[in-house]
Amino acid sequence: MPLTAPKPVTPSPARPPSLKGLEQVAWLMDKAIQIPGTKITVGLDSILGLLPIGGDVMTGIVQAGIVLVALYRYKVPRAVAARMATNVLIDVAVGSIPLLGDVFDVAFKANTRNLHLLKQVVAQPEPVVAAKSWTSALYLVGIGAVLLLALGLVAVGFITVLGWLLHRPLV
Repeated sequence: MPLTAPKPVTPSPARPPSLKGLEQVAWLMDKAIQIPGTKITVGLDSILGLLPIGGDVMTGIVQAGIVLVALYRYKVPRAVAARMATNVLIDVAVGSIPLLGDVFDVAFKANTRNLHLLKQVVAQPEPVVAAKSWTSALYLVGIGAVLLLALGLVAVGFITVLGWLLHRPLV
């Protein structure tokens, strides 16, 4: 009986890690509680956002963690990670504005948006060519600068109105 070489084993395509844990975190942060009588859902992001300063910082840390997991565990392209980071920056910056930010947190749902971006990357059968890192960084810096400028203008406006209210004559 002639000996034949064994057939080479073709490796099965690597399965990406499960998104289950990140889906649960996004649900808890964005959609865990339905407001009775409506279809509106809120999560810890909206609830913790009611706390002055610290609430938005805490939720921003969780959101940044999701972006880091996407970048390192799921190997998302830098351009997608930049979009995810932009969602975090928008949520934290606008969410820190009193009252308006709280309403914005209910509508924007940055964690759900970022999970959707991650699912799109994981579902792609062909490898994605990563964007050049300097363009991703420039995009992120530009968005951050615009958000900081907007937040600064809101702060200046708030301080101006507050100063006007405190120094006007009582009649």
